[in-house]
Amino acid sequence: MPQLQAFNLCYQHGNGDIVFNDLSFSLTAKVTALVGRNGCGKSILASILAKQTEPSSGTVVCNSTLGFYRQMNDVNQGENLTIAEAIGLEPVFNALDAINQGQVTEQNLALLEGNWDLAERFNAELLRLEIKNKTPNSLSKHLSGGQLSQLKHWVLFTGIKPDIVILDEPSNHLDAKGKSWLIKQIHNFKGQLLLISHDQELLEQAHEIWELTPLGLTQYGMRFSEYQTLKQQQVAALENKLNHVVKQQSKLKTAEQLQKQKAQKRAGQGAALRKSGSQPKVLMDAKKDKASANLSSQSKNSAKREGLLTINKQELSSQLEQTKAQQFYLAQSNEAKHQKVLSLEEVVIAHGTHKPFSFQVFSDDKIHLAGANGTGKSTLLKTLNYDIPVKAGQLHCNQALYYLDQHFTLINNELTLLENVMTYCNSLNETTTRTLLASIGFRKDAVFKHAALLSGGEKMKLAMCIVSNIESTALLLLDEPDNHLDLESKQLLAHSLQVFKGGFILVSHDKYFVENIGCNKQIVL
Repeated sequence: MPQLQAFNLCYQHGNGDIVFNDLSFSLTAKVTALVGRNGCGKSILASILAKQTEPSSGTVVCNSTLGFYRQMNDVNQGENLTIAEAIGLEPVFNALDAINQGQVTEQNLALLEGNWDLAERFNAELLRLEIKNKTPNSLSKHLSGGQLSQLKHWVLFTGIKPDIVILDEPSNHLDAKGKSWLIKQIHNFKGQLLLISHDQELLEQAHEIWELTPLGLTQYGMRFSEYQTLKQQQVAALENKLNHVVKQQSKLKTAEQLQKQKAQKRAGQGAALRKSGSQPKVLMDAKKDKASANLSSQSKNSAKREGLLTINKQELSSQLEQTKAQQFYLAQSNEAKHQKVLSLEEVVIAHGTHKPFSFQVFSDDKIHLAGANGTGKSTLLKTLNYDIPVKAGQLHCNQALYYLDQHFTLINNELTLLENVMTYCNSLNETTTRTLLASIGFRKDAVFKHAALLSGGEKMKLAMCIVSNIESTALLLLDEPDNHLDLESKQLLAHSLQVFKGGFILVSHDKYFVENIGCNKQIVL
């Protein structure tokens, strides 16, 4: 019997928008990957399966222990939490401390669950991650996103040891070393694992692919590379069918026009004969009635065929809508310039590496800021943006900068998508703004959705749309903008940054994403 099952799951937002409806399935493969476009409801579904979110209707049955890694996309996540609190081990550490002080109670022993060596294993993990001078009571805000993510994975795979694991975007923020460690844990895991990811290397670890779309959940018993090939074939087949329907509609309209022309010609000939009086009136009336009946029958048949073709076209268009190409429009300056924007002289940043930096950045530079988790990449970007003061050295800035952080802090969750863009990009009118939003998948009334309802990937798209259109001459500071994005969106963003005439400093651990952009400089921390 499957250990995790779902029956007739439905989830509906408070505003009435249905995310998904009537989903039923059983988790049977060792590693199953759940894929789909940003905003289709993958994270909501994962949270429902982990029983952390209530479905609008339907039932989840789990007969085993389940561990859940939640996508790290909250603003100021862990800002005021200790490391122990952030990774969910505070009660266990407290119980261990209490026992060591002589408070050997049943409650403390139950919390500890035999983890007498927890402190030693925790310190060993900090050492592996090269995290220095930290304890369970240290504030988690002093860790990088990648370091905190790896500690949460460590707890899940080596501490909780559940029978079923659900991972929601587990590779976000991870450097190459961290992702390699994660893949090893997935291989060694003895239970069943549901993986939500847009990382191709991780997706290739799955034995089965589930695709979530507005049309429902489709299960593919194959590897990810095979699934991609099949999807391409399906899209091509749908396009051929749609083209065939359009051609049939065109032929039908042409035939209808010819029938009308012939009928008009016969009517004209009949009128001439009637006027000449060469044919009896009774015969002429009979011919007219027969012609009218034939024309009426032909019109009904044509209307019926046209109706069927229209329904067929709508169904095919609806299916193709799920694969409709999106785009990223980045504001372009009128002409490419080569002006000095930033100058750093022996700058030492507050967190991460302690080595001083001396470099210059020009307005058309496309810089990849590289380095392992914890070396200070995000800190450096915040320092360049004057959010964090330099520890030593001189920093000079001659041009506007716009910083896109990992937690989308510029987005106001209380505003709609349309309001968010127009608030920041006040030079854009509503028509242009709606065109920009439609290009990244927010069409028609979707622009009136409140930002609080967006998925992590959708928030990243919205934030990228805002920062790239605020001011065409600004240098962009992009802190892992590819995090949370689905594969198509990631490829489109890479292409947009490649042809972008302006400059940016980019943090990303995805080597394929960086290669596709074609950065002309690299700074390694």
